[in-house]
Amino acid sequence: MDASTATTLQNLLARRRSVRRYTDEAVPLSTLLNILSAGQGRTSAEGKRAAPSAHALYPLTLGVIVRRVEGLQPGFYAFDPESAQLKLSGPDLEAGVLNEAALGDETWLEDAAVVVAIIGNRELALQHFAEQQTDGLRGARYIDFEAGAVAQNMYLAVTAEGLGSVVVMGFDDAAMKSALKLGESSHPVALFCVGRSAD
Repeated sequence: MDASTATTLQNLLARRRSVRRYTDEAVPLSTLLNILSAGQGRTSAEGKRAAPSAHALYPLTLGVIVRRVEGLQPGFYAFDPESAQLKLSGPDLEAGVLNEAALGDETWLEDAAVVVAIIGNRELALQHFAEQQTDGLRGARYIDFEAGAVAQNMYLAVTAEGLGSVVVMGFDDAAMKSALKLGESSHPVALFCVGRSAD
């Protein structure tokens, strides 16, 4: 790593902060795609992604709750790592449902222009790594680690784009799964709010 690259990374790390107050400004679509690509975008011809995954299993997906994005109608989208594009997968969530599933009054879940749901296929990971640990739960550790790497990559991308973000993990798992209308094998790991900082 040359000195200028190191300085850029150090600056991003120094400026990265959790932001919980957002303006009503819309996020450009190209900016959102850059942020999502930093989290789960494909980075090689072999299918490697921006965040590491044990055994290249990639049990995570990104669901994107779009409220205010230029050129996109509000709705629930899926990010496709192969094409680095969003595909509409459902209607916009009802106002208040994310905060209702939170453990506290986390109004930023409702105010952010975008909320990225980091979703894990827990059963896939548990089955794949079952023999690594006597209780068969090693896969859960890998999912949590991978989700942390995805979130940190997106934090840095958000900072580089001049926006604000905060990760939320304080929610009732079953209530959030229901709020997001996830399938049986999909479980919410974290929510990542994105928008223009109001501070």
